[in-house]
Amino acid sequence: MPLPPSLKNKEIVYYAHSLISLLIMFGCGQLTPIGPLTPLGMNLIGTFLGVLYGWIFIDIIWPSMAGLLALMLIGGMKPSELFQTSFGDPLVMMMFFIFVFCATINYYGLSKFISLWFITRKCVAGKPWLFTYTFFLSIMLLGALTSASPAVVIGWSILYGICDKCGYQKGEGYPTMMVFGIVYAAQIGMSIIPFKQVPFTVLGAYENMSGVTIDYAKYMIIAITCCALCSLLFIVMAKYVFKPDMRKLISLDTEGLDTEGALRLNKVQKIVLGFLFALVILLLLPNTLPATSGIARFFKTIGNTGICMLLVTVMCLLKVDGKPLLRFKTMVDSGVTWGIILILAVVMPLSHAMANDESGITKFLMALITPFFGNESSLVFALCMGFFATVLTQFMNNGATGIALMPVVYSYCTSMNVPPELAIIMVVMGVHIAFLTPAASASASLLHGNEWSNAKAIWRTVPIVILATWATISAIVVALGVALF
Repeated sequence: MPLPPSLKNKEIVYYAHSLISLLIMFGCGQLTPIGPLTPLGMNLIGTFLGVLYGWIFIDIIWPSMAGLLALMLIGGMKPSELFQTSFGDPLVMMMFFIFVFCATINYYGLSKFISLWFITRKCVAGKPWLFTYTFFLSIMLLGALTSASPAVVIGWSILYGICDKCGYQKGEGYPTMMVFGIVYAAQIGMSIIPFKQVPFTVLGAYENMSGVTIDYAKYMIIAITCCALCSLLFIVMAKYVFKPDMRKLISLDTEGLDTEGALRLNKVQKIVLGFLFALVILLLLPNTLPATSGIARFFKTIGNTGICMLLVTVMCLLKVDGKPLLRFKTMVDSGVTWGIILILAVVMPLSHAMANDESGITKFLMALITPFFGNESSLVFALCMGFFATVLTQFMNNGATGIALMPVVYSYCTSMNVPPELAIIMVVMGVHIAFLTPAASASASLLHGNEWSNAKAIWRTVPIVILATWATISAIVVALGVALF
């Protein structure tokens, strides 16, 4: 049976994009190098741009695998070396165990518990704006612990229950604002934890280029502050710009929102919640304890990857009521996002190779950016990188945007001998301000497809929210970053 014309056209477009991706990946090295680029540098740039093109226009999976093949064939890396620095990289393994751990949290229903716990506190009852702010904070935390899409879906399900109890109808100001606000909170919240998905990918790319490790604890201080104040910014804009009718929320029975008993934790859920707290504490602990401490030495020896592996091992070992606390195969099947693993697997060796002096890429990038930033301060550079990231992420994959900017950050900061942390954090925060177009992020796609949202309102108001968010984050990063770094 022949394919319908629409599907045939999509297939043609797909193969056209695939051909372009491969031509860039393997053909760029055939061009005459532009000094100070070397032939190796041309091949690596081609691999980088080809993979990036594939991520944007095609898919994650096969362009990543093609990128690994390109590194073997034209990138100057032997297979044993490549796989050691890709799938064997500690950061890639850590991401794998993080996925398994987060899948366990979702499996035991702790995601809904976290969001409901915040908005059912007695202190928010009868206070519509405080309730809404608390709701945003809960979704941010949920986005940090899981990812934006499940946080959005859970947040919307709770919102629909609130609207039903209060008598809000589709199209009214409050539900329309909240449908977007939940996506906003979930997206921004994903930036909080540095060892999750996009932040981890971007930070890992820079760490592989430079060999410099970003202090996770300091990063989280800045990210948490940004998230808390961005939520407050949204509330202020809602109150004075959007102006929804909040009167129906005054009589809302917050305790009645838990219709499924999600707030009543059983023994197993309490144990898993304890492991969640342990994970966060142990990942931050080594940087806060004295270097001579035996505990600090132990955890620094096994590293962040070892900490994640240790906790997953203990959870697999423990049995509650005769059943393993963590069912490894089930969690791997349901929770591991192999696309992210493949992104990391190609980014790690590629970023390291691009930073090598033999490629000439660092010198080439500096020759390009010096006319724009050569006489500017590192703060101006950091703010510009954050702005570029914010604009580009509206049309590109978040991780791809962050990765694309890391060579620029590395080249500038290395050549100018300035600290890279502010620029990196601005990029990481910027790529999470992603909700203008369906291409911006998975949660943005959900927003544009939600029947409770208003497309005209999105295009009219979201650009203002994006600019205000970037300005707020910029102010916080500059103020706290200068003090911390």
